[in-house]
Amino acid sequence: MKRLLAAPVWFYSLGLGFLLGERFLYLVHRGRKSGRVRRTVLEIVAHTDGEYVVCSGTGPRADWYLNLRAGPPLAVGVGARLWTASHRFLSSAEAAEVFAEYERRNPRLAANLLDLMGHQYDGTDARRLALMEDMPMVAFSQGFGLPPDLPPGAQARPPK
Repeated sequence: MKRLLAAPVWFYSLGLGFLLGERFLYLVHRGRKSGRVRRTVLEIVAHTDGEYVVCSGTGPRADWYLNLRAGPPLAVGVGARLWTASHRFLSSAEAAEVFAEYERRNPRLAANLLDLMGHQYDGTDARRLALMEDMPMVAFSQGFGLPPDLPPGAQARPPK
Protein backbone atom coordinates (compact mmCIF):
# COMPACT_ATOMS: atom_id res chain seq x y z
CA MET A 1 0.00 0.00 0.00
CA LYS A 2 2.85 2.37 0.86
CA ARG A 3 4.39 1.86 -2.61
CA LEU A 4 1.05 2.50 -4.26
CA LEU A 5 0.63 5.77 -2.37
CA ALA A 6 4.20 6.79 -3.30
CA ALA A 7 3.64 6.13 -7.02
CA PRO A 8 2.67 9.72 -7.91
CA VAL A 9 6.00 10.99 -6.50
CA TRP A 10 7.82 8.59 -8.81
CA PHE A 11 5.79 9.81 -11.77
CA TYR A 12 7.07 13.32 -11.16
CA SER A 13 10.61 12.13 -10.40
CA LEU A 14 10.70 10.37 -13.76
CA GLY A 15 9.36 13.41 -15.61
CA LEU A 16 5.93 11.84 -16.07
CA GLY A 17 3.92 14.33 -14.00
CA PHE A 18 2.02 15.31 -17.14
CA LEU A 19 0.22 11.95 -16.88
CA LEU A 20 -1.42 13.14 -13.65
CA GLY A 21 -2.71 16.30 -15.31
CA GLU A 22 -4.00 19.23 -13.28
CA ARG A 23 -5.43 17.09 -10.48
CA PHE A 24 -2.30 16.73 -8.34
CA LEU A 25 0.39 19.04 -7.02
CA TYR A 26 4.00 17.91 -6.58
CA LEU A 27 5.54 19.56 -3.53
CA VAL A 28 9.30 19.59 -2.92
CA HIS A 29 10.10 20.74 0.60
CA ARG A 30 12.84 20.51 3.22
CA GLY A 31 12.41 18.43 6.37
CA ARG A 32 12.21 20.74 9.37
CA LYS A 33 14.29 18.42 11.56
CA SER A 34 16.47 16.48 9.13
CA GLY A 35 17.03 19.19 6.54
CA ARG A 36 16.62 16.52 3.85
CA VAL A 37 14.70 17.17 0.66
CA ARG A 38 11.22 15.64 0.79
CA ARG A 39 8.69 15.14 -2.00
CA THR A 40 4.94 14.82 -1.62
CA VAL A 41 2.05 14.67 -4.08
CA LEU A 42 -1.23 16.20 -2.95
CA GLU A 43 -4.67 16.46 -4.51
CA ILE A 44 -5.55 19.91 -5.78
CA VAL A 45 -8.75 21.02 -4.07
CA ALA A 46 -9.12 24.29 -5.97
CA HIS A 47 -7.39 26.20 -8.74
CA THR A 48 -8.43 29.85 -8.70
CA ASP A 49 -7.02 33.38 -8.64
CA GLY A 50 -3.56 32.26 -9.74
CA GLU A 51 -3.28 29.70 -6.94
CA TYR A 52 -3.44 25.96 -6.44
CA VAL A 53 -5.01 24.99 -3.11
CA VAL A 54 -4.31 21.69 -1.34
CA CYS A 55 -5.63 20.26 1.90
CA SER A 56 -3.87 18.40 4.67
CA GLY A 57 -6.43 15.61 4.89
CA THR A 58 -4.43 13.90 7.63
CA GLY A 59 -4.40 17.05 9.71
CA PRO A 60 -2.13 19.87 10.85
CA ARG A 61 0.51 17.41 12.07
CA ALA A 62 1.28 16.03 8.59
CA ASP A 63 5.01 16.26 7.96
CA TRP A 64 4.70 18.22 4.72
CA TYR A 65 2.42 20.76 6.42
CA LEU A 66 4.73 21.18 9.41
CA ASN A 67 7.70 21.50 7.05
CA LEU A 68 5.94 24.37 5.26
CA ARG A 69 5.26 26.00 8.61
CA ALA A 70 9.02 25.88 9.21
CA GLY A 71 10.10 27.10 5.76
CA PRO A 72 9.06 27.76 2.17
CA PRO A 73 8.62 25.10 -0.50
CA LEU A 74 11.67 24.39 -2.65
CA ALA A 75 9.49 23.82 -5.70
CA VAL A 76 5.94 23.09 -6.77
CA GLY A 77 4.81 21.21 -9.84
CA VAL A 78 1.55 20.57 -11.65
CA GLY A 79 1.46 18.42 -14.77
CA ALA A 80 4.71 18.93 -16.67
CA ARG A 81 5.51 22.29 -15.02
CA LEU A 82 7.80 22.84 -12.04
CA TRP A 83 8.44 26.24 -10.48
CA THR A 84 9.40 28.17 -7.37
CA ALA A 85 6.20 29.17 -5.59
CA SER A 86 5.18 31.30 -2.70
CA HIS A 87 2.58 29.87 -0.36
CA ARG A 88 0.04 30.97 2.20
CA PHE A 89 -2.05 29.21 4.82
CA LEU A 90 -5.80 29.66 4.45
CA SER A 91 -7.91 30.70 7.41
CA SER A 92 -10.50 28.16 8.55
CA ALA A 93 -13.26 30.34 7.11
CA GLU A 94 -11.60 30.60 3.70
CA ALA A 95 -10.79 26.87 3.73
CA ALA A 96 -14.45 26.09 4.54
CA GLU A 97 -15.55 28.10 1.49
CA VAL A 98 -13.05 26.26 -0.71
CA PHE A 99 -14.17 22.90 0.69
CA ALA A 100 -17.85 23.75 0.13
CA GLU A 101 -17.08 24.35 -3.55
CA TYR A 102 -15.06 21.11 -3.71
CA GLU A 103 -18.08 19.28 -2.25
CA ARG A 104 -20.37 20.79 -4.89
CA ARG A 105 -18.04 19.61 -7.66
CA ASN A 106 -17.23 16.19 -6.15
CA PRO A 107 -19.98 15.18 -3.69
CA ARG A 108 -19.32 11.44 -3.61
CA LEU A 109 -15.54 11.77 -3.61
CA ALA A 110 -15.63 14.30 -0.77
CA ALA A 111 -17.88 12.06 1.32
CA ASN A 112 -15.76 8.97 0.64
CA LEU A 113 -12.49 10.72 1.47
CA LEU A 114 -13.89 12.08 4.74
CA ASP A 115 -15.17 8.64 5.69
CA LEU A 116 -11.83 7.06 4.79
CA MET A 117 -10.03 9.55 7.04
CA GLY A 118 -12.49 8.95 9.87
CA HIS A 119 -14.03 12.43 9.97
CA GLN A 120 -17.56 12.85 11.27
CA TYR A 121 -19.30 15.33 9.00
CA ASP A 122 -22.95 16.24 8.57
CA GLY A 123 -22.61 18.79 5.75
CA THR A 124 -23.55 21.84 7.84
CA ASP A 125 -21.66 25.11 7.58
CA ALA A 126 -20.73 24.96 11.28
CA ARG A 127 -19.30 21.44 10.99
CA ARG A 128 -17.48 22.30 7.76
CA LEU A 129 -15.80 25.23 9.53
CA ALA A 130 -14.81 23.01 12.47
CA LEU A 131 -13.55 20.36 10.05
CA MET A 132 -11.12 22.85 8.51
CA GLU A 133 -9.38 23.17 11.90
CA ASP A 134 -8.50 19.48 11.48
CA MET A 135 -7.82 19.72 7.74
CA PRO A 136 -5.92 22.95 7.05
CA MET A 137 -5.38 24.20 3.51
CA VAL A 138 -2.39 25.78 1.79
CA ALA A 139 -2.41 27.84 -1.41
CA PHE A 140 0.59 27.93 -3.77
CA SER A 141 1.06 30.66 -6.35
CA GLN A 142 1.08 29.66 -9.99
CA GLY A 143 4.33 30.04 -11.79
CA PHE A 144 6.42 28.90 -14.69
CA GLY A 145 10.04 27.91 -15.08
CA LEU A 146 12.32 25.61 -13.17
CA PRO A 147 13.75 26.75 -9.86
CA PRO A 148 17.46 27.49 -10.38
CA ASP A 149 18.70 26.06 -7.09
CA LEU A 150 16.62 22.92 -6.66
CA PRO A 151 18.61 20.23 -4.78
CA PRO A 152 19.77 17.18 -6.77
CA GLY A 153 17.28 14.34 -6.85
CA ALA A 154 14.32 16.65 -6.26
CA GLN A 155 13.99 18.03 -9.75
CA ALA A 156 11.44 16.72 -12.18
CA ARG A 157 12.29 16.99 -15.85
CA PRO A 158 11.12 20.17 -17.52
CA PRO A 159 8.56 19.99 -20.32
CA LYS A 160 10.01 19.63 -23.83
